Amino acid sequence: MDYLLLHAVVREAAARLMEQEVGRVSHLGRSRYLLRFANASRDNLLLSVRADLPRIHLMPRGRIVEVPPDRFAALLDREIGGAVLSGIETRPWDRIVEMRFRLPRREAGALERRLVVELLGRSANLILLDATGVILEASRDLKSRFRAPVPGELYRPPPGREAWADLPVGPEALRLIRERFGDPVAFLAKLSPLLADDLERASAGDPAAVEARVAVVLEALRDGTWSPVVYSRRPLEVMRDAIDPERDDLVVSPLPLLAPPFAKAAEGVASTRVEMSVVTRFASPSDAAAALGLAEGLRDLRDQRAHHAAIVRHEIERLQTLTGKLEAELERARGSESRRHAGEALLAGLTAARVEGSTAHVPDPYDPDGPPLAIPIDPARSLQENAQTQFERYKKGKRGVETIGTRLRAARSRLLAWQALAAPAEAVRTQEDLDRLRDAMAGLGLVHAQRPPRGAAPQRTEEPPARVRRYTSPEGLMILVGKSGEENDTLTFRVASPWDFWLHAAERPGAHVVVRNPQRLKTLPEKTLRAAAEIAAFHSGAREEAKVEVHYTQRKHVHKRRGMPRGQVLLRRFRTIQVTPRVPSPTVEEV
Repeated sequence: MDYLLLHAVVREAAARLMEQEVGRVSHLGRSRYLLRFANASRDNLLLSVRADLPRIHLMPRGRIVEVPPDRFAALLDREIGGAVLSGIETRPWDRIVEMRFRLPRREAGALERRLVVELLGRSANLILLDATGVILEASRDLKSRFRAPVPGELYRPPPGREAWADLPVGPEALRLIRERFGDPVAFLAKLSPLLADDLERASAGDPAAVEARVAVVLEALRDGTWSPVVYSRRPLEVMRDAIDPERDDLVVSPLPLLAPPFAKAAEGVASTRVEMSVVTRFASPSDAAAALGLAEGLRDLRDQRAHHAAIVRHEIERLQTLTGKLEAELERARGSESRRHAGEALLAGLTAARVEGSTAHVPDPYDPDGPPLAIPIDPARSLQENAQTQFERYKKGKRGVETIGTRLRAARSRLLAWQALAAPAEAVRTQEDLDRLRDAMAGLGLVHAQRPPRGAAPQRTEEPPARVRRYTSPEGLMILVGKSGEENDTLTFRVASPWDFWLHAAERPGAHVVVRNPQRLKTLPEKTLRAAAEIAAFHSGAREEAKVEVHYTQRKHVHKRRGMPRGQVLLRRFRTIQVTPRVPSPTVEEV
């Protein structure tokens, strides 16, 4: 979000929100927060500091999907919920917004809170200050020591705009701009790279045209006479319904551009200049800036597609490796017939055997005229005992042929099923495509995390151990139930043992359920299995349905790859039971 569009949005927000009360603060996921104002028009102000698309603008009323509050959202709601916005302005010539809130009288000893919105690309952040400018908390923990805010210290704006401090806002600044920056286009590029690039392409180096255009921009900055425009390759309504992250793009400009913008070339495709021919004009800067949410959707869908395609590729590679190993094991097991042959030869040749160290040379009972067989033996044991060992290994190998064959057929079947998803995974172009892919993957044992709204991604934080629900089965076994994506992960991978049993509603978001198995039973008692499955169905998105399928397996068959969202796991082996959702009265304990 460039400075000019930011300035236009903040000016609009100030006109609508000054002296209005903040009803509450909502969390929209992935460093996105919404201030909900309790004014007559129920205005919403989005503050997004996600590194790839930081922005601030008013959001229209309508369906807004929230996620559970993170640490900063909860703090912000507590600190400024019920407060009145007493000031909002941009720092001169910089992409920093400062908001001041007058606290209600219930806040004894505290009169004001300040919220700094730094829209500085990868260093974007929200920083809460007290009335004296001391940092209370920040939404993002930045790795950079230079920009990482430290609670308890005085807030200092980032340097770099000292030469701009005395520049007047308006065309009268042109003389100082020429003296300090030389080229007005270079000056404009610091405020709006989009308008600077447009001016370079349109002016063809004509100094008069450059100064005239910069004067228009400075006049709009002074008077607020913006004419926001969104340029896109397809109409915005179409992009809302069918998002193609490889081809669609859009740009938001605070003023109409002199030369048409061009779409960026797709990754891996030779650069082409495709004109963004659809021009959508807006009366409100915030309405235009809200179109950036579509760009956000493009990026999120592309990330989700890459994530799911990577899971498909990984499973195909894993199953190919597994089938190769099973084929080798099957070949070795089939070779166990030679063990029976060796055992029979030892017994038939007891009197004719010639023992040399750990090898017994005996006639071949199936070819008496042929050369004797050299059979490895344990010299500490008799030939009869060595023959018995050969027969036992033969029987084990024979059983292995059947067992390994069953596993190999199952692995090949799963491999074919995952390979069938490879093309759909790469071909995802819309949210509907992604939903169908997720459903197909769920049918193959991928347990999805609860689906966040677009733009919401998990943030890893160090939290205390999760709280879980605890039940007791009819046979007296303990049943533990997670309450969120994070708690599901904690329960499954930090609390549960490999031999514990694990359950989850099939193809539905819901809680992970673990049945403790201290006796290391190979199967669950029927009543416990059904009770745990009913609980898993109840704590899922299928609670209102009459019958629900529930996957169950041992915890050792539940896996999680690096980068998977909280609550998402992959089942290597599982069975399914159908139950009616129901649950006994719970007691909650810390685990």
